[in-house]
Formats: sequence, structure tokens, C-alpha cells
Amino acid sequence: MGGYEKLKIDMSRHFQASYPLEACGIITTNWNYVPCDNISPLPKDSFILDPVALLEHEEDTWAIVHSHPGDENPIPSEDDIASTVFKEYKFIVGFADKFFIYWFDEKLQILRYEPFEEQHLVNETSNPKIS
Repeated sequence: MGGYEKLKIDMSRHFQASYPLEACGIITTNWNYVPCDNISPLPKDSFILDPVALLEHEEDTWAIVHSHPGDENPIPSEDDIASTVFKEYKFIVGFADKFFIYWFDEKLQILRYEPFEEQHLVNETSNPKIS
């Protein structure tokens, strides 16, 4: 099973196990999903990724991931969009088997948002932390 399919399965399992709370994690630069603790005081409505996990993977974090529990169309919220100020990461939101990737494209000065697909990993192979 390829990295992309394994990522989707790992994220989906974590998100479903955390339901009805928002789940969060990171994707490393070698395409592994690392589940993290959501330390938000309102975990049904928001997430705060445990900073210890981010520090542990400081040099190899490609994306920050979180769920929108039960959402059939998990698009980034306004709070999610604000997080793109951290330009060194991609961001993924999803639930079940639907995932969307979003990031701030500095070259175009716009928010990029699209379904998360295998091509996002392939395009990043030579330089996982593109700007």
C-alpha cells in the first residue's frame, strides 16, 4: 500500500475513533501520519495541536491535519484559514474518506484549497517543504 493510501486510512481511523471530538495530527516529510492530542478546551468545536508533538517533529513536519467530525463536506473554517499564517506547513482537514488540503500560496498571494490527492505527495517528493 502506497504512502497516500496509508495516510488516508490512518487519518480516517484516527478521526473516526475520536468522534465526536475534533482529532488532529501531523504528516511527516516521509509521509507518515502521527496522531496528536487535541488540547482544546472545546474539542467538539476546535482543535489545538499539542505543541510537544510539533516540537518532536519540528524538522520533519510537512502538514498539520485535523478533522471536522461528521462533516460530509469538510472545508476549512475561517479559523482554519487563519492558521495558514504558518507558511512552512500544508494543512489538511477531513472526515471519513474526504480530505482537503489548503495552504497560503505566497507566489500568488492567495489561499489554495483543493481535494487532497496523491499528486500532492508526488509533487512534493523532491522538496516536501515548498513555499
